[in-house]
Amino acid sequence: MLRKSGGKAKVVCLVVLLAAAVLLATTTVLGSAAKLPPIKIGAAGPYTGDVSKIGLDGLNAIKMAVDEANAAGGIGGRMIEIVEADDAGDPSKAILVAEKLAMDRAVIGVVGPMNSATVQAALPTYQRVGLPIISQSATYPNLTEMGYKVMHRICPRDDAQGPASARFIAEALQAKTVYIIDDKTTYGQGLSDQVEPALKAAGVEVLRGQIAIEDRDFSPILTRVKASAPDLVYLGLANPAQAASLIKQAAGLGLQPTFMGGDGLKEKDQLITGAAGLAEGMYVTSIGKDIREVPEAQEFIEKFESKYGAMSVFGGQSYEVANILIDAARRAASDPMKITRANVQEALGKTSSYTGILGFPIGFDGKGDVVGASIFVYQVKDGNFLLVEEYPATITISGQ
Repeated sequence: MLRKSGGKAKVVCLVVLLAAAVLLATTTVLGSAAKLPPIKIGAAGPYTGDVSKIGLDGLNAIKMAVDEANAAGGIGGRMIEIVEADDAGDPSKAILVAEKLAMDRAVIGVVGPMNSATVQAALPTYQRVGLPIISQSATYPNLTEMGYKVMHRICPRDDAQGPASARFIAEALQAKTVYIIDDKTTYGQGLSDQVEPALKAAGVEVLRGQIAIEDRDFSPILTRVKASAPDLVYLGLANPAQAASLIKQAAGLGLQPTFMGGDGLKEKDQLITGAAGLAEGMYVTSIGKDIREVPEAQEFIEKFESKYGAMSVFGGQSYEVANILIDAARRAASDPMKITRANVQEALGKTSSYTGILGFPIGFDGKGDVVGASIFVYQVKDGNFLLVEEYPATITISGQ
């Protein structure tokens, strides 16, 4: 009896040991999966400074995209981390940001930068280390004309937006004289440089002056504008709050022409609210349709605004860009441990019909420019932006 009991004890002991071994092996496998190193994406933008509202909304949209991707298993089981990189809209800081992201080899792509000037300053660094970037809002044409293979953007260029603006001014508004005010920035002056020749080609008389982006007193240039009595004042400005201040000062001088501006001004809180009702009737162009009018975007908008409050102009584009980058990383390599900057760059170049929340399939041409986009014209009406016209992104002014 004692021998039989001893045999049973040995069997029980063996079963326990086998179960423990299986449990240990399972735990080891699961633990190894859980310990896969994260994959990182950079988020470069103006998170402090004059346009930080736009930048922070973009950053929050990127966070939403990453949170959703991680909830779905990340990229092949690797969780995604965001490396926040505040350039404050300053080109010199953008270079430092680019160096920071370049040195972190786990960063396989960058969402942003958002401003044309910061992209231009940082591109040599990103190109040197082969780190692909996608800007949601940098429109300066030369950014994709300098041979930087890492450069991509989902917004139409100024040489599409400028002629579209001119066409609307000449044909729809039938203005005969236009005074252009730019802020000397890569974006503001660059866009104005596209509007001016297109207006002249359409037979419109053009006058022009400049302010600085840090200016707060606009009486000198507004005095000149008043003396010239233009039919329309075009604001090539990067900061919607500055535009609102200029509009208020113009009214104080008894000057109330029709105003128009570029996509950087399409920001409700800073432009419409900031101008205290005086922006009513103003026109702005947009490099994408207002996502509130896109059915595919409604769930995103509801989630975003329930968490972060009212969204500004480039929130939807930032969310889209983050998802395009994540999609490219998933397509870059079948083995998630073999995802590199180089194969993410290759996958981005093959993006041809990504469909997300912006209402049209997104692809990139050989230069990294977006394919299939349009330019939209909105008017400030009853405290909101009302869509009044749409043009394809390649425009030829009547008479050219």
